[in-house]
Amino acid sequence: IGKDSVYSFFLSSSFTAWAPALAVLATQTLCFVFFINQASLEFGEERMWIYSFSCPRNKLDCQSNSDVSAVGWIFFGLFGFIHLTCDMLNGLKLVWSASKYGFSGKGVRIFFGGCFLFTIT
Repeated sequence: IGKDSVYSFFLSSSFTAWAPALAVLATQTLCFVFFINQASLEFGEERMWIYSFSCPRNKLDCQSNSDVSAVGWIFFGLFGFIHLTCDMLNGLKLVWSASKYGFSGKGVRIFFGGCFLFTIT
């Protein structure tokens, strides 16, 4: 998981360590749900949509008014992939290493910690 990750608290058997980890997990899930709800495609008066393409009636070609270039999208995807891959791999490693401990308390904690880290990523 990493020494600086709050998800490392899931590896502990102490409730006081699990409480902040569960709080962070719940907060991140709530933010994700809020983001998905706000990103819906409902066209109401309270939402303003700005189109990035302008298509004049007397021309067949459309013009892009976006300030984002292909290089910007490439860097956005690359940085997102690099940042998220580390957490996903750490979560998968934890799930894989949980099999060493079987169904013991430590094995279950490691399994759930890895699952939480992988799914929130």
